[in-house]
Amino acid sequence: MSKPKSALTGRLADMDLRLLRVFREVVRAGGLAPAEVALNISRSTISTHLSDLEARLGMQLCLRSRGRADFKLTQEGEALYRAIEELDGHLEAFKSQVNAIQSQLTGSLRIVLPDDVLEIPQLDLPATIARIRERAPQLQLDVQLAAPQELELEILAGRADVGINPLHSRRPGLDYRPLFHHQSRLYCARSHQLGNAQEVSEELLTEQELAAPSHAVLSGAAHLYRLFPHKSTANHMAARLAMILSGRFIGFLPEYLAERYVQRGELLALHPQRFRYQIQNAATFKRSAAEHPAVRLFLESLVING
Repeated sequence: MSKPKSALTGRLADMDLRLLRVFREVVRAGGLAPAEVALNISRSTISTHLSDLEARLGMQLCLRSRGRADFKLTQEGEALYRAIEELDGHLEAFKSQVNAIQSQLTGSLRIVLPDDVLEIPQLDLPATIARIRERAPQLQLDVQLAAPQELELEILAGRADVGINPLHSRRPGLDYRPLFHHQSRLYCARSHQLGNAQEVSEELLTEQELAAPSHAVLSGAAHLYRLFPHKSTANHMAARLAMILSGRFIGFLPEYLAERYVQRGELLALHPQRFRYQIQNAATFKRSAAEHPAVRLFLESLVING
């Protein structure tokens, strides 16, 4: 009476899956020697793996020799190969189902952005929103605008999931993905007393009242702001722009925001080579939410120009 064959009981272990993959590649290649390239392991190691799989299953799967011509599957080997192909089909179906689930995210995604977001040339927000909606039609979007000092606090407090903001500092618990830079320069309105001056000394310039942000400025710009003893503040960029356009204040603005007013002759750059600084913008989110599907979707959907 023949000894009963052992069954593949319990869970499929990682080693089982590896041995099945080796067997599949040997069958597809038509022998041990040609499978060396596909598997990137030696023929002796392949042979050992096949022997381990046969021992695990308690059946002979193939008749093999050193060459390709003598390699032949047993009936059991042919049946196992068909089962592996069926398993591959199930895995592909599983991947498709996961992708479908990802594209049908539900719940909400709360995004917080700077108040001048539509002016930023490097960021195409409409195209980004279109991508998110195309990939996740069931996802509810909650888009908020906030001043830089508020952006990170909204995320830390759990009132927003992800945002884009000037990278002033790195707060504990937050992750930052750098996106693009922009340049800020010092401007005054044409109607300001400096607007028609032929030459403006740095001493006269720093005597003017500055429209400054109410939050901490970049460390790389702090030395410039300290030159101005007279300041009034506003928490939003749009408010500082209005103060500068009033002709009663000077102030730093991103070039992209000031450009249209410069072209119309309403704003002038003051000492543009001296009074300027660069800002790094970053996507910001809680470190614990880095793998959240909705946050990943936002990061993958961002449309950045240039």
